[in-house]
Amino acid sequence: MTKGDLCEKLGLRFPDLEKRDCQFLVDTFFEILANSLKKGKKIELRGFGVFEISRAKSYFFVNPKNFQKYYLQGKFRALFHLGKEFKERLNTPFLAGMDLGTQTFRLILGKRIKEEVVFYKSFRENVRLGEGIAEGRKISEEALTRAIRTLKTFREIMDSYGVSNYYAIGTAVFRKAENSKEILSEIKKETDISIEVISPEREAELTLEGILYGLKKIGLSLKDFLIIDVGGGSTEIIYMKEGSPFNIQSLDIGAVFLRELFNLRYPLTRAILKSLKNYVREKIELLSKGEFEKIVITGGTASLLGSLDLKLTKYEMDRLHGHRVTKERIEKLIQKISEMTLPRIKKLKGMEEGREDIALPGFIIIKEMIDYFEKEEVLISEYGILEATLLYLTKKYN
Repeated sequence: MTKGDLCEKLGLRFPDLEKRDCQFLVDTFFEILANSLKKGKKIELRGFGVFEISRAKSYFFVNPKNFQKYYLQGKFRALFHLGKEFKERLNTPFLAGMDLGTQTFRLILGKRIKEEVVFYKSFRENVRLGEGIAEGRKISEEALTRAIRTLKTFREIMDSYGVSNYYAIGTAVFRKAENSKEILSEIKKETDISIEVISPEREAELTLEGILYGLKKIGLSLKDFLIIDVGGGSTEIIYMKEGSPFNIQSLDIGAVFLRELFNLRYPLTRAILKSLKNYVREKIELLSKGEFEKIVITGGTASLLGSLDLKLTKYEMDRLHGHRVTKERIEKLIQKISEMTLPRIKKLKGMEEGREDIALPGFIIIKEMIDYFEKEEVLISEYGILEATLLYLTKKYN
């Protein structure tokens, strides 16, 4: 790999880094490395290994024509010795977790290194598997085709990384669809990926595990709080007391489900917006109330809300995780989106392609939850059910 190749890779990893700054960093690194090695110093890259200068053996060379002998001194060369920790990281196989939902299919790769779970890379695709399911109760052929195409890509990614084991979970859309068994069989046949359709309770347990892990990462310790995961086909609610779940409930409403049920067309009329809010409010009123410090939201709708609130031009997990959004800002966003056409909604800074028509119903669920539980803001967790699939695997295999 040349310095130019290294600069290019750094540029892809850090898009905000200017090319000249990237070149300066690379040149400076190699200059320091070369000067130190010339002085006979060893350079340790913590967690990776050691650079050192080694001199090849000197030897006599005999000219075959006149048998004259020459003494050739061994040349100096730089060697890199892999560290024990780096060897362990390289030799530990990748694991993969998949969260296959009503709207989005997601894949995450990672492994356990010592006592830490390392999340390496994630991939997502808006498959819209639940499109039309509110009326027909079946997953359509078109949606199945999109699902198989995406899962074949996921399979190729897993193969390229040498994934040893995976855990693929199916949520609300697979629970609701009358033809779920046939769909799962076709997916297995076409992609060789087995999907476990999990119960709402198991879905909530995994969501909780991912969130608790994520809150710990930012040093946030909550005891009495509420977790809400607004999905495409359902909404999971976990009541936390003294740091443990004491009640788990699932509502049969989600962002995709509401779009299908109300056949939403943008911009919305005042009557439709009011009707949508009333329907969601009526469903939420079935939930138990309680005293909570905070509401923590997770999932695709939560990420989108944070992205629009921060006006992000690209996904930034570090900025989204732990971000707070007030009820007032959510209200304004709902009103704004309801008055826009779909092409204009698509152009909003922070909007994810493929979610422009389901953002509004998802945000309404969150807003009505805030009102019902009498809070003023929500806290976003970018760790959730997807990360939990990997945590589950690392306990089982690493």
